[in-house]
Amino acid sequence: MGTCGRFKRIINHFVLHARDTMNEDMWDVIIVGGGPAGLTTAIMCANRMLKCLVLEGGKWGGLPAIMYPSKIIPNYPGFPDGISGIELIRRWIKQAKENPYVTMKRERVIKIEKGGIVKTEENEYHGKTLVIATGTRPRELGIPGETLFNRGDKGVYYYVTHREKFIGDKVLVVGGGDTAVDAALDLVDLADEITIVHRRDRFRALDENVKKMEESKKINIMLNTEVEEIKGRDKVEEVVLVNNKTGEKTVLSVDKVVLAVGLKPNTEMFAELGIKTDDRGYIITDNMQRTNVEGIFAVGDIVKGAFRLLVVGAAHGAIASQKIYEYIRKPYWAGEDEK
Repeated sequence: MGTCGRFKRIINHFVLHARDTMNEDMWDVIIVGGGPAGLTTAIMCANRMLKCLVLEGGKWGGLPAIMYPSKIIPNYPGFPDGISGIELIRRWIKQAKENPYVTMKRERVIKIEKGGIVKTEENEYHGKTLVIATGTRPRELGIPGETLFNRGDKGVYYYVTHREKFIGDKVLVVGGGDTAVDAALDLVDLADEITIVHRRDRFRALDENVKKMEESKKINIMLNTEVEEIKGRDKVEEVVLVNNKTGEKTVLSVDKVVLAVGLKPNTEMFAELGIKTDDRGYIITDNMQRTNVEGIFAVGDIVKGAFRLLVVGAAHGAIASQKIYEYIRKPYWAGEDEK
């Protein structure tokens, strides 16, 4: 009887150990993307005591950390004097890291499969729910000379991160949105000459900033104008511009080109999931951030129709976390706000 009892205890030990191991391998929430929306989702889910894994293959903080770390964010609530992009990101990261229910890993996701399976270059993870927070990346213009000079500091950039690199240069900024106008204004006190070209007849950036740009004596504005080619030997030396109304071409001598022509969604990794997207690749969700695939949510800039502000990405994370909690824990009040 004693031998039998010891045998049962051994068996029970292994069964319990297997269960514990299985529980460690199964996450309540796997969040793909460590930008503002992804980090907010993790923080809010963790406050509900849901075990979260956040995977980020690039830089923590997403576009604010990459594109405009030193830029003052004027429209994030709670900071009436503004706050720099990198400081806001630092606070997000600190809050996530200090929560015992959040695990953050620098691993690049290469594939997401049905059943909550997420594969990175190093590991495979399983989650009860998935949150896609992969955001966007700068759109390439696809013109001759672009790929020749867009690496190794040869003169083509997609955002102004290190402003000191533009000191004393002749700079061409391409685009008509906030990123392009902000870039032109950021360089006013550094560059010798700034030209901004936009293919339409008016800008779509904030009116206040457009007015500042128009009043600047340093910035030359060319509307209805497109870049046809970027030329140079070892680095950018000139660009060929064309007026899309008259067809007239202009050759402009420049040292740097900033192509701020918009963003494209990072959608490649979930192409096989059957998630509905619009014709540009942005994910279609309901007003609770749910995709058409059960258990999969999407937040932030990757979502169709998202007004691309940091506060909107944070709001998406808060909304998604509520529905994730309801989906996993199934409280008696689940869905009451949808009746």
